[in-house]
Amino acid sequence: MYRKASAMTWSLVGFLLFISSLIGYVAYTYQSARQTIMDNIDQQLLHAAKSAQLILGDDYHAQLSSIDPQEYQQKSAQLTALAQAIGVEYVYTMVYRAPNVYFTASSFTKSDLKQDRVTQFLDHYQEATAINKAAFRSTEPVFEISKDQWGHFKSIFIPYIAPNGTPYITGADITIDKVDALLQESVTKATLTASFFFFIAVLVAALYLQLYRKSMSTDPRTGFANRVALERDLTKKQDQHLALAIVTVDELEDIISFYGTQVGDLALQKVMTYFKRFTHPHQVYRLATSKLVIMSDIKNGEAYLSQLINDFPKSSPVLKKPHLYIQLHAGIATGNKSLLLENASIACRQAKQNQQTVCLFSVDSQDARLKQKNHLAIANILQDAFDGDRIATYFTPRVNPKTEQILQHGCSPRIITEQGAILKTESFSEVVRQSRLQSKLTQCIFTQCITRFRKTSSAWSIKLSFQDATDPQLLDFIDQELRRYPQPQLITFELDEKDVLDNFNAMAVCINVLKSKGVKVSINAVSSGLLTVSRVMKLNIDMLLLDETLTPYIAEDEQVFEFIQNIAKLCSDKGILILVAGVESEQQYSKLSEAGVDLVEGHYIAKAAPHICSKLGQLNHQARA
Repeated sequence: MYRKASAMTWSLVGFLLFISSLIGYVAYTYQSARQTIMDNIDQQLLHAAKSAQLILGDDYHAQLSSIDPQEYQQKSAQLTALAQAIGVEYVYTMVYRAPNVYFTASSFTKSDLKQDRVTQFLDHYQEATAINKAAFRSTEPVFEISKDQWGHFKSIFIPYIAPNGTPYITGADITIDKVDALLQESVTKATLTASFFFFIAVLVAALYLQLYRKSMSTDPRTGFANRVALERDLTKKQDQHLALAIVTVDELEDIISFYGTQVGDLALQKVMTYFKRFTHPHQVYRLATSKLVIMSDIKNGEAYLSQLINDFPKSSPVLKKPHLYIQLHAGIATGNKSLLLENASIACRQAKQNQQTVCLFSVDSQDARLKQKNHLAIANILQDAFDGDRIATYFTPRVNPKTEQILQHGCSPRIITEQGAILKTESFSEVVRQSRLQSKLTQCIFTQCITRFRKTSSAWSIKLSFQDATDPQLLDFIDQELRRYPQPQLITFELDEKDVLDNFNAMAVCINVLKSKGVKVSINAVSSGLLTVSRVMKLNIDMLLLDETLTPYIAEDEQVFEFIQNIAKLCSDKGILILVAGVESEQQYSKLSEAGVDLVEGHYIAKAAPHICSKLGQLNHQARA
């Protein structure tokens, strides 16, 4: 009776699990299908509305009063062809003359022709909704689902401004009546296939559990114990004299790239087999692709492991077909077993940096750990700053030393901590790069600068890293903002010289793309010599920013002065401005002016500040006397 009751209980549990899985699968499939369908619709609408603006051209809405019926009919025919080609119902443009919305161009359907309800020029759109009207004041595309006399649609409205300042929107409609039918079909299929997959999953799960128990602690490529086994053994170890070495095979990644994974795994297996001969069973582990671990529980295990690794025959090939030699770097740690892996990893990294075969974790290695903790702390501060809107832009004035006029402001980010401290760019730039937050930070600063300078005639400059320049989402955002910025020629994007030289062709394309949008481009940190400068100057750029490490020597080193003077002349001949940063004294300021430099910045002029200055008298430059 008990066994029968138990079987019934498990059967009920299995049935409930099946029902739960089925409901979850159906719900997930429904949502996924709905999202996919709606995303595709959104892309169709966006493509149609943007294409409409290209067909009409920038001047169409600047001369509405002179549009004749023939031109309107021609545009309507073009929009109709566009709607049919893309697969949307309608494509149109509108203007808002409070309190009404009027059509300025529109496609039509065959049904519209038959029923004689083709939209005419400046027809009043009586069904205009609040969302429709609000789209004229938006800065990004607006979506809406609505019904009117033409049907049930999902619509998009993209705001634009004509050259004469007239705001208008381009729109597109797509019928969504068939969405429900598609979703219903998806749910039916999900219900039918869920049952099949459930029973297959039960069989696979049973087989998988058997295999998983066997392979969980084994590296399938080498047959040695893996990291799971290592962590399990560390937990079980009660020894007081535990030593652990992390050994990295430097060339393994290159071997895998050149010969393939199979050869790379075989090479590592040979190395691990060598070390296994000198250690107790199950004391050699594969930690990662090119890393292995040797653990010893004998007294003076640190010295034993160090000798073992140093004795590895580096002069003999690890494989003969193909003929391969390898070099090892290792870090060894002893003590607290909970920190063994971390400490050995730090020591291994130091061994590689210092080109040592073996590095023992010591007190000096604490510096690396402190740096890691500092990086983590800054990463947390950075994320909190993004979440709390505590990213600020500071502005550094750039002065023409001949006219003493402020011609531009360099814009750079600052982080404001919760305690009110202000972190400079150099204190968090490495963390930003490692965290892949560069594009997010650049977008934040660019948005602040757009807001700050939009209604001014001030020129300003912002840095753009290689990561930024190759981020399609960021470039699309910048493109959208530049379309609405009144004077894009006042904006300069600064590219780093190293990024340009390391990725010359890609950055050359990027520079041309940026220039096509009406902005200016400069190259920063130029200090590599006249040959490199000449190569950089062949690009389509507007300004060079010399590395500020040259500035301290210009007043006393004639060679530095002549170097800057020669570059200034080269720039002048090619119509390129030259900017020198790091100006700290009147002597440097005067020598740079004498050298023909166009712009200077530095503490002698003014420090970066959260406000902009329009006159030199407002700067620290006034206090130099």
